[in-house]
Amino acid sequence: MKKKINKKINKKPGDLELKLLAYIQMTNAKTISTGDVVKVLGITKQRENTLFSVMNKKGMILRITTGYYLIPDKISPTSNALIDGMEILFYLMNYYDAKYIISGPTAIYYYGFTTQIPNRIYVYNDKICGDKQISNNAFVFMQTSIKRLKGAKTISTNKGLKIPFASKSRLLIDCIYDWNRYNTIPKVFTWIRKEISQDPKVTSNLISDAIRYGNKAVIARLGYCLDQIGIEQGELNRLRKKIAESKSIIPLIPDTDLKGSVNKKWGLIINGQI
Repeated sequence: MKKKINKKINKKPGDLELKLLAYIQMTNAKTISTGDVVKVLGITKQRENTLFSVMNKKGMILRITTGYYLIPDKISPTSNALIDGMEILFYLMNYYDAKYIISGPTAIYYYGFTTQIPNRIYVYNDKICGDKQISNNAFVFMQTSIKRLKGAKTISTNKGLKIPFASKSRLLIDCIYDWNRYNTIPKVFTWIRKEISQDPKVTSNLISDAIRYGNKAVIARLGYCLDQIGIEQGELNRLRKKIAESKSIIPLIPDTDLKGSVNKKWGLIINGQI
């Protein structure tokens, strides 16, 4: 029986790698793409691709998508490209020229609604979809329309990069809208109650964001929740107008027993407590 031979990557840099390192340091480049150094180093595109691939495997640069590499702040022949997930996201979205907003469990943790640290970064955007693993960072990209990529506040990283996070009210609406993805109903209604008790002004933001970024199901569920809290009917009418012509009846809490009374005002089967 033949033994498997584990080939160790030779960390010692070759001449071309040293030349590329010198070029990167001279230009202060933060990213590098296929075709960038063909003329500079006097090599073919195939040789350039091999060079980038070798340096990526050695951990000197980090491939974030095909033909596009991110360069760590400190780069040397023995460095490993350990780069923060938010920095990777920033440059990846720049590469695609994408509009995006961070929401879901990433924002839930950021705003303190949970103490559970998410193991993935959740990103609504207008260009790519699916799960993606880059270095030690996992991403969930959810493609949506530009219309739904508003309602953000800008967060600055420790390197000064501007990252768009869902505002708190927008996040709560996302938790009703995308409940199946985030497993956030019915607990989102508890978060809403708490936020309103601390700052009643958030009510208007929730209603506005539900109308802008939600759908009839979101509006109905939020409306019932706010009604139970005791929000004035004048404010609730903003939501009622959006579902006035709807005759459909949906459960307050999806994916559970449908037994319960019917609330005709909001078009809901009240199949649980919130």
